[in-house]
Amino acid sequence: MSAPAHSHSHDDLSKPYIPLAGLGQDGWSKDDSATATCFCGSVQISFPTEGPGLVGVFICNCTDCRKITASMFATNFTIADTHLTHVRGLSTLKTFSQSKSIATGNTMTNHFCSNCGTLMYRRT
Repeated sequence: MSAPAHSHSHDDLSKPYIPLAGLGQDGWSKDDSATATCFCGSVQISFPTEGPGLVGVFICNCTDCRKITASMFATNFTIADTHLTHVRGLSTLKTFSQSKSIATGNTMTNHFCSNCGTLMYRRT
């Protein structure tokens, strides 16, 4: 009997295993970069996983992060705008901006897939 189509083997334990999810099955992760794809696969971005493009990583439990993730906290990372690449679907992204709940008072813009609603990134 063969393994189900969604089963993945991970023979090389020296490298991290990041399973693919949703309908976009062409994501990748390398030593210095990775991709993020929306659930339906229409939008894909690539970004660095180390400096200088990776500015920082942090865990946040502000009310916005709790609300947009439906959890008690969010694990986030910050990428320099110059290092974010739209692989596909830039025209599929829609935005929502507001400043009322942002502690700095700056406007925060959410960029999400207009097909499936996946939040891809936020910019301030």
